Order: sequence, then structure tokens, then C-alpha cells
Amino acid sequence: MTGRPGHPWAALSRPPRSRPIHERDTAVSLPLPRWLRDRSFLSGLAALLAFMAVLGTVMHHNYLLFHLSVELFAVAVSMTVFVIAWNTRGTNQSPFLAFVGLSMPGMALLDLVHAIAFPGMNVIGPGDPNLSTQLWIAARGLQAAVFLAAPLLTETRLRTGDVLLIQAAAVACALLSIFTFGIMPDCFVPGIGLTPFKIGAEYTFSAAAVLACLLLWRKRRQFEPGVFGLTFAGIALLAPQELIFTLYTDPHGLLNALGHFIKILSFYLLYRAIIVTALQNPYDLAFYRMRRSEEALRDHLSGLESMIATRTGELRESEARWKALLECSNDWFWETDERGRFTALSPRAQESTGRGGAELLGFTHADLLDRNRPEEDFPALAEALHRREPFRRLSFPLASPGGAARWVMVSGMPRYDGKGNFLGYRGTTSDISARRQSAEAARQKQTMAALGSLVGGLAHEINNLLQPVISLSDLARNRAGEDRKLNAYLNAIHDSGVKARTIMRDVLQFARVEVAESPPGNLEEAVHSALELAAPSMPGTIEMRTRLDSALDDVTITATELTQVLLNLIQNARDAMPQGGTLTISASSLTLKERDASRRQLGEGDYVRLTVADTGTGMDEATRQRVFDPFFTTKPVGKGTGLGLSVVYGIVRNGGGDILVESVPGRGTSFIIDLPTAPSGGQGLTTHGKLVHGEGAGR
Repeated sequence: MTGRPGHPWAALSRPPRSRPIHERDTAVSLPLPRWLRDRSFLSGLAALLAFMAVLGTVMHHNYLLFHLSVELFAVAVSMTVFVIAWNTRGTNQSPFLAFVGLSMPGMALLDLVHAIAFPGMNVIGPGDPNLSTQLWIAARGLQAAVFLAAPLLTETRLRTGDVLLIQAAAVACALLSIFTFGIMPDCFVPGIGLTPFKIGAEYTFSAAAVLACLLLWRKRRQFEPGVFGLTFAGIALLAPQELIFTLYTDPHGLLNALGHFIKILSFYLLYRAIIVTALQNPYDLAFYRMRRSEEALRDHLSGLESMIATRTGELRESEARWKALLECSNDWFWETDERGRFTALSPRAQESTGRGGAELLGFTHADLLDRNRPEEDFPALAEALHRREPFRRLSFPLASPGGAARWVMVSGMPRYDGKGNFLGYRGTTSDISARRQSAEAARQKQTMAALGSLVGGLAHEINNLLQPVISLSDLARNRAGEDRKLNAYLNAIHDSGVKARTIMRDVLQFARVEVAESPPGNLEEAVHSALELAAPSMPGTIEMRTRLDSALDDVTITATELTQVLLNLIQNARDAMPQGGTLTISASSLTLKERDASRRQLGEGDYVRLTVADTGTGMDEATRQRVFDPFFTTKPVGKGTGLGLSVVYGIVRNGGGDILVESVPGRGTSFIIDLPTAPSGGQGLTTHGKLVHGEGAGR
């Protein structure tokens, strides 16, 4: 409810203002209350003291008149406050004072009944002190409840009817418990004095007054300082008042009178705060509210300006940082509309495309495709764009004005507005041309190394076959005698064998490749290289399949050795499927725990598992146990040396890995190789200088 600015009640409570975060809650700024400098207040206080002096004189001559005067003063103040609260209930914007004012009639009624039931009045009751003391406790209990609840209602408004109904019920219960049912405990016993119940109740009311002051102090910023000081002092005086009423033994004694004097002062301060201050200075209080609101607004604006300046500086710094990062990045960033046309590009785009960013605006990814080369991942990119799905690391050849072969890799995410409408894409493009060229060079080098390994193996086999030719032809020449024609034939055979052996030695020298400084092996590239080399010798009845996980780590053995291992296993699988079948090469990542690793004499850590499986003839258990033995072979004489799988075993074990064989006769064989992943930036582990390629026993 919004009260009128000049309304008397508007000054007594106000909604909390929004304070800047930097303002400390512990800082209290209470200027000297105006009522301490107000002559009207001082004159009123002087009049009150004079009134109290007169009451003191009356007390010595007629205590009943003194007591009645004090209680009637309290009743008059209570009813005056109630009348104002009742008549302003529709416009009063102070829930605190509205609740206090509407709760006053109950206290006034109980105080009035207490006054006429006082010993010696002989109006109601037997005239003993117990009845009036019980009524006093009832009135003070209602008063304590009101002042304790009021600070909690500074921002909560109760309906007038509810307040009056609760108050009437409380007064009715108190009067019925005293006059009708007699269940109110005794508070005063003649000849003994105050009962423990009465003393305990007074202590409780005193504690309630202290707690009410603490609650009111927490709400002090919702009051004008002068009004708050008077209200706080008026409630604070209730604490010593109640304590004094625990000490008297004579209802007409000095301590009882002292408690009533404090009551007069307490009600006067509340009267001054609620009535005189509000009525005499309504415009000053209204201007105070406006001034406080202006100060709050000024503080808030100052805080906003500081926050905006700080935030602007942070944004500038962030913009500069991201701009520098964009300049350092090899990628270029782009944004498209809902039709896939570029609407924004970073400057790096010009380096890859040879066109300025402004020239590329309106282009699509399809306009960047070099259609004279294989499209690679572009169909998947086009499908993702059509479906408005995210895509990552898709490669395609880039059309460049200079005709240079370039490749790019793109990643993108669809973007939507707050209503879910598709706006286009935002993503990055990496120029992978240099990477592609390096990979192609490495692949070529691997191919040559693998070819050298293959040739070396063939040369080794041929050299073994030439040895008996040379030896036997030499022996035959010694036994040929004088037969010139036969000697000519034998000499030709011997010379041809020697020449062939020399050629094979040259081939073996060519195949001697040093790989000590080769990088770790990339399994995916090695698989593709081995399949390319083995493809010409593969019959059409054998189907080759690969299942490789993405983003496999490099392994510790070199790429050339990895290709040699695969070639040996592929050739063994080919020989095991004379009627055709399926050859499957798969690879995946795994982590070996200490228990599993130690059982296989391996180190704990990350590995790549390479599996070469065929659907061939398989092998029995006896053959499987000896499959890696040097020179062990199940092939016919002249068909194999028995060195191939032993070389594979040596390469794998020297590289820190392990190889297992699983085979079922008639169903096929699987070679399972676990190779440790290479550390970042590491080199491959060369196991021997001369690369040996041979045919293993395995079958």
C-alpha cells in the first residue's frame, strides 16, 4: 500500500532501500536525533517531569489516586494511538505501527480493569492485591507479545479484522481465566508477597522487551532516526520496569510506585514518537524519505557507473585477448546464415583460400570444394548441414585460386535463437595441407621401408637357395674331368650362382634400414600401408576387413616395424585360407591394471590392442605352443623358413608389448598384440638394424 507523503504514519516506517554491495552493513550512521534539539520536546519533557513530581506528592497523600492517574494516562495514550491507527488503516503504509496501534485497545482494557481492581478501590473483586496483580500480568503479557511481534511485521501487513479478532480472543481468555474459571495462578499472597509465577512472568516480559529492541535495531534503517530513537527508548524502558515489579512486597510501596513512574516515561516516549513527531513534522519527514531515496538512488547510480566501467574494461581486455588468440591460431572462424552462406569470417581465411574475407561472404562450403580431387568427407559434411546436425573434423580438398593442393578440416555447431529457430552455423576451419603433405611423405617413407623389408626377406630366401647351387656346381666341376662341354655348363651354372649371390648381397645391403630415430608407429597408417602392400598377392576369395577405433595413440615400436609385423601376420593368414575366407584387422585402446599387467610381464598403463584374425584352417594346441619358435614351420619344404612369427614376436616383446595366439582347428586363428602407447614426443624403439621379413610357422 502506498501512503501519502505527508501522512503522519508515513514517517515511522519505510520500505528498505537497495544498498550497494560495497556498503558495509556494520556501518551505522545515526545523526543526532532532532528531538534532542527540539524545544517542544524538551518543554514537553519538562512538563512530564512536573506531572511526575505532582504525582509523587499525590502518592504520599493518596496512593490510590496516584495509581489510578498513572493507569488512566497509559489507557489514554493507548486509545489515542488506536484511534489514529483505525482512522488511517486504509492509507497507513507502516505495518509496524499499524499493528501496534490496532493492538492497543486490549492493553488499555486490561490496564483499566487492573486500575479499578486495585486494593482499596472496592469496585470489583474482594479487594486483595492478587486480583489486580493477575490483571497486571495479563496486560503486560499482551504488551510483550505485541512489541515482540511488531518488528517482525515491518514488511508484512495483517488484516485489521484479524488483528482485532486475535486481540479480543487474548483478552477474553485472560479475563475468563481470572474471573470465571479461576485457573490463573496466584501472583500475590498477603503476608508473603509475590509468587514465583509472578516473578518468572516479569523476567520473561523483561527478556521479551530486550529481544524486541534487538529486532527493532535490525530494522532501524526503515525508520527516521528521531522516530526510531523515541520508539526504541520507549520499548527499552519496559525491561527495567518489569524487573522492578519483581522486587516489591507492598502494592502501595515505593518500588511499586517507581515501576509506575517508568511506565509513564515509556508511554510518553511512545506517545511522542507516534503522535507528536508525526503530527508536528509531517512534511519534514516526507522530505526525509525523499532525501533518503535520493541518496539511495545516487549510491545505486554510482555503483552502476563503477560496475559498468569495470565491466567495460573487462570486456575490452577480453576482446583484446581473444583477438590476440585468433591472430595466433592457425584456424579460421566462420559463421553462416540458415542457408549455409558465410556471414562472418576471421582474417586467417584469406591465407588458406587466397580470397579476402569480404570476397568470401555469401559463399557456402560447397563453393570451397575442389571438385577435381576426391571429395573425402565432404558428403558427410553436406549431409550434416542438411540435417542441421553438429559435425567435427571433416576433411575435404580446398579449391584455391593458385591451383595448389590444399586440404581443410571443418567443425561446426548449429545455432538457434531463444525460440528455437535455426539461425545457421558457427564453427572453425583448420588448414591441414602441411599435415597432409607430411603424412604423405611419411607414408611414402614407410612404404619404401616396408618394400625394403619385403625385398630383404626375399633376398634372404633366394640367397639360401643359391648356396647349394654354387656349392654343388663347384663340386661337380671337380669331378667332370676333361669333358669341356660339361665343364662349360658347370662353369656357367657356378658363375651365374655367384653373380646372383652378389646381387642378393646388394639387395640385402639395400634392405639394411636404420630406424633408431624413427617416430613412434601410427597404427592406422601402418594398417593401411600393410594392406596396400599385401593386396597384390591376395586372392579374390579372401575378404579383408578393418575395424579401427578413432584417435588411437601411437605405439612404442616404429612404423616400419609395425608394418613388418602386419605383413607377416597377413601373409600367414593368407596361407591359412587356401579356399578363401575373411581376414579382419581390428585395433582398440585399453588400460592394463597392475594385476593383469604383472601376470603377462607387462607394465601397468595404456596400451593399443591389435588383433589379426582369419577364418582359415586354424591350428591344434601342440602347434600353437611352438608357433613362435625359430625355424618351426608346418609348411612343406621350400615353402617357408619358420622365421616370420619369431621375428614378429621379437619386435613386439622388444617394444614392451606382448602377443597371444587363439586358434580353433577348422575355425580360424587370432593373433592378439598389446603394444604400449608411446609418450608424447617420444621415439620408436628400434629392435634390430637389419629388417627381416619371413614366413612364420603358424599353421
